[in-house]
Formats: sequence, C-alpha cells, structure tokens
Amino acid sequence: MKRILLCLTLFLPLISFSQNVVFWTEDFGTGCNAGQQANNYFSINNGIWTVVSTGTNADGANNWFVSAAENGNAVGQCGSGCGTDRTLHLGADGSFAGTDLGASYYEGSDAVCDILPCGATDKRVDSPPISCSGIGNVEISFVYLEGGNAIDNATLWYFDGTTWSMLIDLPKTALTCSPQGIWSNFTMPLPASANNNLNVKIGFRWVNNDDLDATDPSFAVDDIALNGDFGVDLIPPVVICPPDLTVFTEDFCAQVDDYSADLFVMDDVDPFPQVVQSPETGTPLVPGVYVITYTATDTFGNSAECSFNLTVIDDDTPIFNCPANIVAAAPSGQTSTFVNIPVPAVFENCGSYLLINDFNGAESASGVYPLGVTTVVYTATDDAGNSSDCSFNVTVDPSNQDCCLGDYNCDGFISVADLLIIIGDFGCTAGCFADLDGNDIITVADMQIFTGLYGTTCP
Repeated sequence: MKRILLCLTLFLPLISFSQNVVFWTEDFGTGCNAGQQANNYFSINNGIWTVVSTGTNADGANNWFVSAAENGNAVGQCGSGCGTDRTLHLGADGSFAGTDLGASYYEGSDAVCDILPCGATDKRVDSPPISCSGIGNVEISFVYLEGGNAIDNATLWYFDGTTWSMLIDLPKTALTCSPQGIWSNFTMPLPASANNNLNVKIGFRWVNNDDLDATDPSFAVDDIALNGDFGVDLIPPVVICPPDLTVFTEDFCAQVDDYSADLFVMDDVDPFPQVVQSPETGTPLVPGVYVITYTATDTFGNSAECSFNLTVIDDDTPIFNCPANIVAAAPSGQTSTFVNIPVPAVFENCGSYLLINDFNGAESASGVYPLGVTTVVYTATDDAGNSSDCSFNVTVDPSNQDCCLGDYNCDGFISVADLLIIIGDFGCTAGCFADLDGNDIITVADMQIFTGLYGTTCP
C-alpha cells in the first residue's frame, strides 16, 4: 500500500498542472528591406520557410516576400510602405510593375499575354515544422490584411505531419484605407491532430487569375502565434498484448479467461489506466478463432488498444453409454421380427453431434432384424469432426412353439435355412436353442441328429 501512495504523490502534480501558454511565435524580424523572397527565408527563432507551387503560375506570377515593403502595423491601422517591421506578404515580382511593392499584386490580362507578362499565381508559403509536444487545444492567431476578390484570394492551410488541408478561406479585411487596407486580427483553433504533434506546419496560399480585375492589397501577415494548454496529458497509454494463444476444450466448452496478467500497460502520467477486455471474461466460446482486445484509458481520456488471436480447439471425442446386448424371439413361423432399440446416451463437451448407426443409417436403430446375431455399430461425430463408436448385438431367436424337432424357423420343413441356424449356434453352451441331444452344447452330435432329420416335412 505504501508503494501505491508514493506513486500517487509523484504523479499528482503532473495530473493537476495545466497552463495556457504561447509556445511559438513568428514576427519576421525588423529592418527596412525589400525584395527578400520568402522561399528559404531563415527565421532565427523557427527555421526555414518555403514556397511551393500549388497550381498555375504564369511568367509574371506574383511571389511571397519577407520584408518591410509592407510594414507590419497595429490592428486598426492602415497598410503602409517601408517601415521597420517586416511582414510576410504577396506581391509583384519582376514584372514591368516592379518587384516587391508590398501587398500589391500584378494581375495581367489573358488578352494581352503575348505582349505583357501574364500574372496568374497559385503559390503556398509554408512555415518550418512546429513542435506542439505536450500542448493541447492549440490555437493560432495573427494580424493580417487582405484585398483581392472572390477569385484573387488568400486561404489558411494546416499540415498534420502527413497531409495538408485548408483550414479557412480568410475573410477580406476592410478597405477603408483603400488601397492599403486595414490591419485586422484573426484567431481560430487548430484541429485536434495538432495536440502533442511534433510536426505541425501552417501555410498561406494565394491564388489570382488574369482577368484585369485586381483590388489591392493582396495579402500580408505578421505576428503569428500559437498557444495552447501546456501540462495536459495528451499521450495515450502504451498497451502490449500477449502473443496469440491456443486453448483446448476439456470437460466443457471454452470460455474467455482474464489474460491481463500477461498484459503490459504503462502511461506517462496515470499510474493506473483503466483496462477493459473484449469479449469480457466468462464469455462462452465454441471452437474457432477469436480476437481478444484490450483497451487502456488514462484519466485524461487518452486511450490505446492492442489485440491478439485466441484459437479454441475441440479435440475431445463424444463419450457413449451404449445399450446392452438385446435378445428377441421371432414369432412362430417367422424368420425376422421388429426390435425396439434404445438410442444410446452420448455426452459431448462442446457443441452438438451427429449420431447414426450402420444398421439403417439413422439415429434410431429400431427396425426389423433377421434370425441370428446382428452387430449394430453407432457413430457419434461432433462439430469439430471428432468421432467415436460403440457397438452391441441384437440376437433374434426363432420360436419353437408347435414346431417339430430340427425345424428351427418353424416353416414346416427341415432345410438349409435350419442348417444355417444350427451352424450359427455351433459351440453354444447352456440353454442353446439348437441343442438336439439335450446336453447343453451344440456339437457334431447335434449336427448328426439334424442330418438325420434333413429334408423332413413337419406336420
């Protein structure tokens, strides 16, 4: 108990501690400069920004720049030219209109692209990787200005470490200070996939065509910040299942056991994650393959799961309680009789079984049996293909009522049919039906007597 209390004492501060912090910022630096392209721009605090083509870019396409040609002003102020606060912005690049004029873009016209450069642009500028390790509920904020129109447009993008996706088509900012625009602020949460993600990126995409319909400003952004809750446990437990397992049925069908003793569970904060097994312990199982899943959930709701295959094999044959040997007498003058045979009792530990006999191929062996001894073999086969047999004899004796000596089948004539009966009884002792000399044993002496009677017609 002391060890458990110590663990709780050590982990409790981590569980209860949570604080909203700004953990990543980008202000693009200071200084009055122009013409510095954003592609491969090195941020001292964060790393390298890159520009990628995301669509059609003409020979006079605009470009992304990091400079004070569009100065980073406070929210509510008008856009302005070169100052001392550099911004990330989209502007003309190398066309006859000039290079890096701040957030002023070149549109061009399809009709005169053979005379003047076309300005169609589709480019995204991407941040360096952003580590959100240990951070939850991540939120992005920045100041920006945007003009353009429905086609000439800026969008905010997000990279989760695997895939880029658009977060929002950014609202146009007011043009009260036309054509410079007014600096405005923007805030929105990032997707949950940013939580505790080591490889988040943000991007800004600009698209314009060549329809001569251009409204400055294009787009400029500054003072980007990411904030979130630090200290919230965002890491799911580690759960490792035992290897695949095979079990065999015994006196009963199998059931799901508790395999947690062979389970490895660890969490970075919660010393005792909740563990749930599915199917749960005690669930009945017939032979087959089952997936056993364990789910571990910590106190913050982070969960992880693992699974293994459980194979149930039934290798036990059905157990018989076979009927005793049966003796019946044929009616006088008949060579066969109907015998009622009880169905054998069978114990099968798992599932059902098929019971048949070799006398008539059915479950019940009741039927008409001939004179003499008939061996009946029962076979029980369970669902897993295991089978076992049992056998017993059904003896039908002829009736000697009102029959002459040697006429064993009472058909009124001593013939080969009677000879077959005495041969079947040959060697019998004590109360034998074919004992003609009365010495309780069927021997050659009885055969000699029968030979003397052979061919006799009985009245």
